[in-house]
Amino acid sequence: MAEAQAGLRGIVFDLDGTLYDKRPLERFMARRFWYALPSLLRYRDVRKSLAGEEHGSYEALRRAALLRLARGPRAQERWRRWIEERYDPAVLVGMRRVSRAYAGARSLLVGLRDRGYRIGLVSDYVGVPERLASLELAPELFDYCLETERLGAMKPARGAAARLLEGMALPGAAMLMVGDRAFADQRFAEAAGMGFLGVHVGRGEPAPGEWLPWSGVAARLAALPPV
Repeated sequence: MAEAQAGLRGIVFDLDGTLYDKRPLERFMARRFWYALPSLLRYRDVRKSLAGEEHGSYEALRRAALLRLARGPRAQERWRRWIEERYDPAVLVGMRRVSRAYAGARSLLVGLRDRGYRIGLVSDYVGVPERLASLELAPELFDYCLETERLGAMKPARGAAARLLEGMALPGAAMLMVGDRAFADQRFAEAAGMGFLGVHVGRGEPAPGEWLPWSGVAARLAALPPV
């Protein structure tokens, strides 16, 4: 973090698990789909298997996921309908009911912008405005938002990293990535040449690097000098 502060002009945040604790949402989804828990876990595993891949479009990425979920077209169609008609809507319902932005998240974002930092948001999911609304965070708090899924990619895909640099209009060396997943967010930061600060929520030992609870991350960022 100390090294990343030199020439720092932009902060990029992951969304899920970074700006809010996603464990209550995970418990909500497990209760909602108790009758189909194997399907829920399988879908999450398939999405994780897509990390770093680039398929060129949102539709192609969804097709790649369906091919890993099932072999035949009928089974794939059932999965498609389950994802679009049940899973995706349930996530938004769950976020509205049980998810809250971390304490001080909004004021931190406002403070960073007031001190001259460009603020970015990068998520592997489409529907970022709706997810932010459920957390009572306005999209206008961010100078640039990237939904990698819309590009047909998943973090840490290098194409998505390049798009982030373009959208933020800053070199990677001038930015810091804040995320909660080593295999996606930390590696995405590396692909973009950014520094990394991890949000650790107590799921075992953190990966190498600097990992702090949200309160520690917020304190570090709040202490950054004006640009």
